[in-house]
Amino acid sequence: MSTALQGIFHNGVAGMLAFEQGMGAISDNISNQNTVGYKRVETLFSTVLGQVDRSVKQGDSASAVLQARNVAGVKPTTRQLVDVQGAILGTSRPYDMAISGQGMFMFATGTIDTAGTLTLDTDHVMYSRAGDLSPFVGLIDDGAGTLTADGATYLTNKNGQYLLAQDYTAADILAGVTTPTGAFVPVQTSDQNAFGGLPTATASLSAVIPASGATTVTTPLYFVDANGDQVGMTLEFSNPVVVAGTSTTWDLTTYDDSGTLIATTPGAVVFDNSGAITTGSAYSHTQSGTTFTIDLSEVVMLGDSTSGTTTQAVQISYSHDGLPAGALEGLEIHEDGIIYGKYSGGVTQPLYRIPLASFSNPNGLMSLAGNMYEIGSESGEPTLRFPGDEFAHLVLSSVENANVDLADSFSQMIIIQRAYSSAATVVRTADEMSSTVRDLMR
Repeated sequence: MSTALQGIFHNGVAGMLAFEQGMGAISDNISNQNTVGYKRVETLFSTVLGQVDRSVKQGDSASAVLQARNVAGVKPTTRQLVDVQGAILGTSRPYDMAISGQGMFMFATGTIDTAGTLTLDTDHVMYSRAGDLSPFVGLIDDGAGTLTADGATYLTNKNGQYLLAQDYTAADILAGVTTPTGAFVPVQTSDQNAFGGLPTATASLSAVIPASGATTVTTPLYFVDANGDQVGMTLEFSNPVVVAGTSTTWDLTTYDDSGTLIATTPGAVVFDNSGAITTGSAYSHTQSGTTFTIDLSEVVMLGDSTSGTTTQAVQISYSHDGLPAGALEGLEIHEDGIIYGKYSGGVTQPLYRIPLASFSNPNGLMSLAGNMYEIGSESGEPTLRFPGDEFAHLVLSSVENANVDLADSFSQMIIIQRAYSSAATVVRTADEMSSTVRDLMR
């Protein structure tokens, strides 16, 4: 067989193999059109030159250039379009997250020892746009191949890999910390330490007490003590001493929620002729190991008692600082990646923040099973940032679907199918030509 016929065979077969690879990429895309976080694959085709006549130089005629090129087929190259975002779809699951913008979630495998300590393999961090997450019960490895449930649950992906976050506190929020600098930690969704509570330091009361007809006026209040418990108390105004046309002075004392007198030495509150407090607007109270100040400046004396000498004040509003203790009931994720703990006492406090990793060339990442990626030679090193600005934000109870364009995939399928048939025709024709040559030699 002549060299020319061999070249025709080679080119045709190379084309068929290249188009098979292209069809394989398209079939991958179509089969993963509904896979969360999947990134479509493109096949690029380039010419392969078997031989080039180096005597041809710039400025020679086009025909001379073509004659100097000995084309030896086509070469396919595949790449994943990691930097192209897929459609964001809403879900009903509270821990699902989608990234709107740049960046990728970070994950790692981990093991839990017999003491219940989880150790993450942060030397082999993996990256993904798939944010379909769910709580996973940690499994203790006894080192002999036996796994038992740890009881604590962690936020993981469908592959069982742990979502990586960083510890984040209220102090970090106040300080405006926007760059990840701490160690990676797993997001624990249960068995967190209980919130110990914050005792009340200040309270504020707005109320109306009668100007006449009553000798004892009470109003119920509450506060948070040093143990984080919400405690009740009663504030009592009594024994009014009236200076006609000038002022009224009331004794002020307190009782606990069982009715036991707390303040044995009464305070004094003085109202002027208009019913406004002029003296004693800040009352210091100590109970259950906690001392706090009640602001009474919004208490006014007005009108007559309608229920006898002992009555209750008309309480307009009451507020206090301090937070009650409580056990963790769940997590709440915000668009800026901050994860708050929700506690039984109604308290929320920041626990974690989710960093995102971005790459100078995300399409250069190496693909792993389960829609995961790792650093490749062409991807560059990751840059870590928190979501929450123009860089990216999280879309909650949502996932990023595959970035597959189904219509384009079918169009490409038709084109490659025709190209494959054409390459097969070239091989068939070359075979007929070689048969003709063999017949001439008989």
